[in-house]
This record gives sequence, structure tokens and C-alpha cells, in this order.
Amino acid sequence: MKAIRIVQVIVLVLLAAYVAVFHAANPETVRLPGLISMPVAIVVALGMLVAWFVGWLPARLRIWRLERKLATVRSERDRLLDQLEPDGLGPIRAPVIPDRAEARVAHGTDRRGDDPSDYL
Repeated sequence: MKAIRIVQVIVLVLLAAYVAVFHAANPETVRLPGLISMPVAIVVALGMLVAWFVGWLPARLRIWRLERKLATVRSERDRLLDQLEPDGLGPIRAPVIPDRAEARVAHGTDRRGDDPSDYL
């Protein structure tokens, strides 16, 4: 598991233990408008869940939006790379001005690597 998931599980267990201790200390029930009578601990737990959801939802929507944008940017990058290197041939190694380079470099037979002094 990732470290953040482990921390989340630990926090969830601690919150459940807190609600259990809170319920043991406050066994009274409350009546909320439009709802049935319920223990105070359940009201606190529902409040924590709503607060978590209010914090989680905007972050999750932002992540979803950024993932879609990243996928679009990656597809555009791949399309542009395919235009630069068609059919997977790799970059063209011939100089821009072929008459200024040695013949082996101009025809792409140089296997030494791309040395800038070859183009002088």
C-alpha cells in the first residue's frame, strides 16, 4: 500500500474509535428537524462524513480535470513527434546545409554521434 493509504486507514480507525468513545460518554439522543431521534455520536459521525466529502469532492474534480488535460497534451505531443519522426525512422542526421559538412555526415553514415564540429 502507498504511505498515504496507510495514513488514511489509521485516521479512519482513530475517528471510529473517537465516535465510539464519544457515544459511550454521551448516550443521549437528539432529534434533528426532519429526521428521527438518533444518538449524538451518529450526528457527529455524519457531520464528519459530510465535511470529508465537501473537502474531497473539489479536489477529486480538479484531479479528474487535470488528468483529462494531461491526456490531451500527451496525445498532441505524440502527434507532433510523429510529424517530426515519421514511420519511426528517428531524427534525420543530415545537416541543414549539406555542402558544409563532410560527405559521410551529409548522407547519414556517421555512427560516431552528432559532433558539432562536423558541421563547421
